[in-house]
Amino acid sequence: MSIYKCNKYPEKDFDMELNVKKITPLHTRDWYVKWFASSVLITAQLSTAMGVELFPQYPLTMVLYLIGILGWLLVAYWWHDRALIVLNSIGAFIMATGIVKFYFGVL
Repeated sequence: MSIYKCNKYPEKDFDMELNVKKITPLHTRDWYVKWFASSVLITAQLSTAMGVELFPQYPLTMVLYLIGILGWLLVAYWWHDRALIVLNSIGAFIMATGIVKFYFGVL
């Protein structure tokens, strides 16, 4: 346990104790989907940042982003989290639009 001195209240000592308890369940379907989707999104981010083009004729990065976003959209639906649903719905639409534009040159 460490003692913390605050500038606002210098006469008081505050005990800082970190109690980190896991409250999310492990090894449920949403747990697997969220970690898979997060891994895919991190891979897409690395691919974007490093400029990796394994298959230049395919929009691989956009497809990876779409897979990760759709995974998180599914988790958001299971959790009934409207903010995540809105965010990932818009992200999925943007990535799908980019993929359609890549293949068909329209939009």
